[in-house]
Amino acid sequence: MAHTEPPRAAVLTAAKMVLRFGFPLLGLLVFGHAVLISVGGDIEHWQFALGVLLILAGFTSKLVPRP
Repeated sequence: MAHTEPPRAAVLTAAKMVLRFGFPLLGLLVFGHAVLISVGGDIEHWQFALGVLLILAGFTSKLVPRP
């Protein structure tokens, strides 16, 4: 059987979607968790910062070239 590679356009589109929606969704989860634990009085500043950075990392999808 011959091994075929996926077309370049499909790989770029998949990478763009993961960067556009994956990082911000993960950032919202981290940020939401930080908010929930801060209600109890345990404020973790690094979790807030990580959540915001992951949300902003969604803009890296603009760096992926168009197929």
